[in-house]
Amino acid sequence: MSERIAVPPAVTVRDAAHEAIARQVRELRRQERLVVREGTPDPVHDMRVATRRLRAALAVFRGVAVMPKPARRRRLRWLARQLGRVRDLDVRVKLIGEEYLPHVVGAEAARVGGLLADLAEQRARAYRRLRRGLRRGRSRRLGKALAAWVRRPAFAGEVDAGAARFMVEAVDVAAQRVAGHEAMREARPSAEALHDLRIAVKRLRYTLDFHGEACGVAYDAERTLSRELQDCLGELRDHDLLLAGLAEQGTGGPWPQLAARVAAGHRRLWRRFLELRRRWRIRTRPAQTVATLEEPRFVNLEVTPVQLRLLTPHRSRGARRSA
Repeated sequence: MSERIAVPPAVTVRDAAHEAIARQVRELRRQERLVVREGTPDPVHDMRVATRRLRAALAVFRGVAVMPKPARRRRLRWLARQLGRVRDLDVRVKLIGEEYLPHVVGAEAARVGGLLADLAEQRARAYRRLRRGLRRGRSRRLGKALAAWVRRPAFAGEVDAGAARFMVEAVDVAAQRVAGHEAMREARPSAEALHDLRIAVKRLRYTLDFHGEACGVAYDAERTLSRELQDCLGELRDHDLLLAGLAEQGTGGPWPQLAARVAAGHRRLWRRFLELRRRWRIRTRPAQTVATLEEPRFVNLEVTPVQLRLLTPHRSRGARRSA
């Protein structure tokens, strides 16, 4: 007699929502303890990422997960802002101190040392505000509400529907926003347009992650491309903010060597962005034949029409399997 094999039930939207939100709540609470205890750059960064991913999960499952008022997305904004102030100063100190200061000489090098000391003091003040905020009532209410929802989640809508189609549609929406963004079309998009594009790419990347965790269909190539594009846009943003700060000069006057180095780094990142944008366009060009779920890839993400479907690329005999 053949052995009976138990087939696991299909993942529902309820399952996917609970897993995605609970995972980020656990990570947020873990990193919060490290931020309060240590205050070093890595936990601050990791807690900020957990906050962003939690906000993304709440957005993706907005019509499914019913969150208590203290745990809704807008209540996480203040936490993201507090973490962002500290993280931005950490990035600025690292950029100047590790990447650009070794190439500055003479009197300006001494001035840069003073600039770093000033930034370090600003960072210390921002961290103290963050630490106090994490101990106050708003933060405690937020943490309790999130933990309570994880223990006893509440849902609305078609929570027993399969997660696969729901997640594909969520990816489609996120991908459309990236594909139709002005910064993906214009020859020289503004700094603010690039920053907005980064937010859209980040939302797409997180949604792809949620899809992979829930459905086991990973979109590995697209996730890698989204991560690289997000990282490049993030570094461009850091350089834009640093150049703007240096342009203000202050009482000490201009920074000719430092500003020139930062501008050169910005140009390098700009070329990287153009290459990643070109790769996006190649990766998302229309395919020819419909495939099964075993071979998902982005296609037809051009502005007209903007669509994401699960297709397989046309390939000649002997070609390697698409990633």
